[in-house]
Amino acid sequence: MKNRLRIAPWLGGLLLALTAAVVLPAQSPDPPAEPPDPTAEGLGLRERLDRLVERVKYEQNLIVTLQARLIQRREGELLLEPVEERGWLRYRPPDALRWEFVEPKPVIMAVHGDVAITWNVDLGTARRAAVGRVSEQVLEYMGPAGNLETLLKYFAVQAEFPEDEGDPYYLHLTPDYRSVEKRIREMDLWIDPSSFLPERFRIVLASGDERLVTLEDVVLNEPIDDSEFILALPDDVEVTEIDLN
Repeated sequence: MKNRLRIAPWLGGLLLALTAAVVLPAQSPDPPAEPPDPTAEGLGLRERLDRLVERVKYEQNLIVTLQARLIQRREGELLLEPVEERGWLRYRPPDALRWEFVEPKPVIMAVHGDVAITWNVDLGTARRAAVGRVSEQVLEYMGPAGNLETLLKYFAVQAEFPEDEGDPYYLHLTPDYRSVEKRIREMDLWIDPSSFLPERFRIVLASGDERLVTLEDVVLNEPIDDSEFILALPDDVEVTEIDLN
């Protein structure tokens, strides 16, 4: 567990993007034949939540690729005012991802196979690490990054189900374990009622720092070329190799 937490500082933004998307869990080998319906009549609150978890997993199993516009809002003690960053996300299960901020500062973060790179374009610096499956392990520890089943192992959840057509499912989560509470104060997750994929994710760290990540204009299962996930860094970029061991 210690090794998993150690890589979080430098991969922090990347991991939060992944947790926001909640798209990294491996596809289940035996998905249900029919999509689970959390709106079915006669379900109790817990049964409805279980159906919602199953439906999200069902839809995740159908993901071949995912692309979306990305908006991240950050607040924290060290920031004079909230910062809003805009860019886009491209993901191809199980281990190809590119998250690029275009404004206010260009930053590109990519994972391809067992290599992760974070490139601060305007600074001319980059960090590269061989991560293997470590990134997934960190995400699983964090909770929502693995899947909602993992989430419920680490957090107590309060669920609000849509009252009006088009309203999202809303989950408010608080840590159930001291080891998690040392890192995370609370989380919120909004799930789109039509796609049953998360559309927003908010995390408040124990320090009080807060991030809200929103995915817009999501496009599923359109081909993405391999070159999108392989960063060709210019020769003048100063690269720092990170040894996760």
